[in-house]
Amino acid sequence: MNRVVNRATLLISLVAPLWLAACSSASAPQAAAAPKTAVAVDPDVALAAAVKAALDADPALAPLNLKVSSKKGDIKIEGTMSDDQQMLKAGLIAQDVPGVKNVTNDMQFK
Repeated sequence: MNRVVNRATLLISLVAPLWLAACSSASAPQAAAAPKTAVAVDPDVALAAAVKAALDADPALAPLNLKVSSKKGDIKIEGTMSDDQQMLKAGLIAQDVPGVKNVTNDMQFK
């Protein structure tokens, strides 16, 4: 009986350090990962980006590479156009983006 206890103790003393080393090395990459922090986004920048994405999603407006800016929900669209329909379409698309209060369309003819 004494011999069985000694073998069990020997087995535990050999296996335990290996098991602990395996556990600590498996969790090391998680501990080394940097915590993710929230980045504050300016609402005007986010709204201008949303309007720009909506304009660029339209195949007729995307090639115009329109410039979009925002100030407190007021959108300003700048760029060049080849016909009035492009200006009208850009204004309507921008107006439908949530958060837009007013649209100023400063597009110019080429």
